[in-house]
Amino acid sequence: MESAVASAFLKAVMGRLFMALEKEYSKHKGLAQEAQSLLARPPHDRRRHGRPAPRHGEGRTTADARTAVARLHAEEMLDLAHDVEECVDRFLHRLTCRQHRGGAGAGASSSSLVRRMAHELSKVQSRSSFADEIQRLKTRVREAQQRIIRMKPTLDVLAGGGGGGGQLTGAAGTSSTAPSCRASRIPVGIAEPVEELLSMLDEVDGEPEQMRVISVVGFGGSGKTTLVKAVYDDPRAKDRFSRRAWVTVGSSPSPETSNGMKGILRAVFQQVLPKDAMDADGQHLETSLKEYLKDKSHGNGYVYQMNTLGEEDSKELAFPGFRSPELEQGSASLLGKCDGLPLALVSVSDYLKSSNEPTGELCAKLCRNLGSHLKEQDGHYSFSELRKVLLDNYDSFSGYPLSCLLYLGIFPNNRPLKKKVVIRRWLAEGYARTDSLRSEEDIADENFSKLIDRNIIQPVDTRNNSEVKTCKTHGIMHEFLLNKSLSQIFIAKSSRDHPRLGVNTNACHLSFHSGELTECVASDEELSRVRSLTVFGHAGDAICYVRRCKLIRVLDLQECSDLDDDHLKYICKLWHLKYLSFGSNISELPRSIDGLHCLETLDLRRTQIKFLPIEAIMLPHLAHLFGKFMLHEDDVKSVNKMSKLQKFFSSKKSNLQTLAGFITDESKGFLQHIGHMNKLRKVKIWFKHVEGSNNYIADLSRAIQEFTKAPIDRDTDRSLSLDSEECPENFLSSLDLETCSEGSKYALRSLKLNGELHKLPPFVNLLSGLTELCISSPMLTQVHLSTLINLNRLLYLKLVAYKLENFEIKHGAFPSLRRLCFVVKSVTSALPTIKHGALPNIISLQLLCQGPVGLSGIEIRHMKHLKEITINSGVVVQWEQAAKNHPNRPKVLFLRKVDPMESEERGRPCAIREQMKITVAQPTSSGDGLNSSLNKIRLSEPPSSRLEMPVRHMVDGH
Repeated sequence: MESAVASAFLKAVMGRLFMALEKEYSKHKGLAQEAQSLLARPPHDRRRHGRPAPRHGEGRTTADARTAVARLHAEEMLDLAHDVEECVDRFLHRLTCRQHRGGAGAGASSSSLVRRMAHELSKVQSRSSFADEIQRLKTRVREAQQRIIRMKPTLDVLAGGGGGGGQLTGAAGTSSTAPSCRASRIPVGIAEPVEELLSMLDEVDGEPEQMRVISVVGFGGSGKTTLVKAVYDDPRAKDRFSRRAWVTVGSSPSPETSNGMKGILRAVFQQVLPKDAMDADGQHLETSLKEYLKDKSHGNGYVYQMNTLGEEDSKELAFPGFRSPELEQGSASLLGKCDGLPLALVSVSDYLKSSNEPTGELCAKLCRNLGSHLKEQDGHYSFSELRKVLLDNYDSFSGYPLSCLLYLGIFPNNRPLKKKVVIRRWLAEGYARTDSLRSEEDIADENFSKLIDRNIIQPVDTRNNSEVKTCKTHGIMHEFLLNKSLSQIFIAKSSRDHPRLGVNTNACHLSFHSGELTECVASDEELSRVRSLTVFGHAGDAICYVRRCKLIRVLDLQECSDLDDDHLKYICKLWHLKYLSFGSNISELPRSIDGLHCLETLDLRRTQIKFLPIEAIMLPHLAHLFGKFMLHEDDVKSVNKMSKLQKFFSSKKSNLQTLAGFITDESKGFLQHIGHMNKLRKVKIWFKHVEGSNNYIADLSRAIQEFTKAPIDRDTDRSLSLDSEECPENFLSSLDLETCSEGSKYALRSLKLNGELHKLPPFVNLLSGLTELCISSPMLTQVHLSTLINLNRLLYLKLVAYKLENFEIKHGAFPSLRRLCFVVKSVTSALPTIKHGALPNIISLQLLCQGPVGLSGIEIRHMKHLKEITINSGVVVQWEQAAKNHPNRPKVLFLRKVDPMESEERGRPCAIREQMKITVAQPTSSGDGLNSSLNKIRLSEPPSSRLEMPVRHMVDGH
């Protein structure tokens, strides 16, 4: 009776509370939209020195003017950006993405009503507090914007612009003179590249003479101009071409130069369309040229990618005339940071020449202070040109792409980065926000492509579809970015040399590199602003400070060497965490993992975890789960927990998209739930051997069937990897799917099979939409190959075997195939026979074998689209000659050793870039020669990282 009275009273109070909430509605209406409006403007539009990025052609001195007032303003904007993100995080995550713990029903107790009332009261208080805070932040943003507007005339005067915005000159100077000051130096390490470019000028036997464009691409300062000038001045080039011209255009051409270039193009255009060329200004001229050339073919094109210098050439350029053991030993780290970039090495050489006595000790000091010389305008004059190149790259980014650029400073530069890891971290950090219809994943991928296109990050390994798999930042650019990030308090770094985290941390990202954090004097308020913590090597006490980083989104401990299970009690309380990875010392995941409500990526691949609690699987936002595990045996035995998991998946609450992967046997586990994971797109399964269990085979077939089934009118992006290495032969071959119902089909984009296969599983032929297929088996024969003939949409095929037997690819086979890879481990096995007319669209051929087998009768001349060939080093000369006789001049890449097959997909072995020789440059595709080059012309903004050599034969007056 007393309980009923109390319940009635509390319900009445709740009613009044809801009335109070109604009155507050006008104040709180659209609060989430208000919060998001603060984030609509990317963080670094607010952080970057309190100014917009300089426009192309704007004077460098104006763009780089930094007064004390401007620096104070930049610091204010940085602090404001942190406050905005902290406010929005606390509001959006706590109020709009909170966990629903279940409400009171009709028979709810008075205690549950008390909790509800307290919860609603806290909501009112929180919403009111956030509404006031958001309004204060918007006021601060407006006031800061007004201050910088009022400050701009003063900054222009201090910069020497006088408010008129005229072209200025100074220490950095205009870029038009940049190449010439190095022209008098004796080129180093270009003999072989010169020969390669000259060979591209030779005609291919049996092919007609035609116009070509050779484009030389690479990072700024990599020696593109030096190389092309050496080719231009070579006597063989002079003998071949009686009429030649050399034009140098800097990244910021003067009006006279720009008008001259427009005049040349207008003269060309006037020959084909006289009327339209007369009155065309720069913009219309560019548009008209593109339109005219769109459907026309004008010869072939080649792209030559600049390589960095090797160790000996680097020493020769950095230390001309003075070498000693002490100097070489003391300069090793400095040369590592230069990373073989000629302009960086020349800058170091000039710096050392300015010293009375170049020593290893001086090099070590320069190495420690190199970042300050690169980023500061008052750095040593020897680095002025290099500094300009780096700033040109830096200033070409703004907003979230700039955040992505600075983010690279978190990682050490002595190990490759995985593209997918970087992109998932960007997404977790919120550095790919968009207000368009495009997905955040597409935005992040585009930002990554921008870094690749500008040669800021360099591919190390590629995937099946030629996309970058792993990469590294260019050494000298990494040094520049790291120091930029540190000076802007974007990153705080701790190492053995700097083990103390300072009082004024205020950084978004903490990075620990092989050092112990012996002291952390940052306040709780400052650590609450930390968005990521990354540890490489020994973490020391760093993990203990994680619990104070209350809004952290990324915790990357994959390479942390001293993390153990005891530390997880702190980590599992980080409600906002979105990205989490562990290293090899972790053996068990606690059930308190359910405290990571916002977690999107959980990477357990390097751990010793073998069993996963269902609490991890049932995280509501978890999208990507990596490892090699089974469901916890206690959970599998619990009917209640299995029912709970089934209900979770059936109610479509799961966001799981990647499950790579799990181990399965005859016990109940992941296999029984795959069909209910509606968003699942990528699955990897390791099969355990089970003696005489027909039910096990039936369960496996049913799970694969449910995962691969799709509506007949829809293509899917699903990937499946099956590993039966521990099972008897033909285990995979026994898997079979039922006939698809009307209106459905079996569809996969990618399939990988690993095990002893005497024949392929029957369901492979049902996957008509398959575009990627990887098969690994001790023996592969013509029987396996004949099964694949009907896969007409296949783009990539990789076959790994100890031995190939009677392998022949016949005329008309694989009409869509673009990339073919054979990995043969037997030294006596022959390569496959490829008949004329097979592989009509192949662009990449990889023949990785232990024994030298020469051309093996493979005729590549008929492969019209071939761009690259990867082989072992023993037969490189024969393939080089075959490539020279091919119209496309495909690249020849060779390996000194065939690496074992990795468990994950790969397009070429990681060692390739360290152990390969590029014989000829990669050609552009058919029809993309001169067209492509002219289409990329920007009259006002000539690209600084690309030089093009138009080559026209028969220059006898035409």
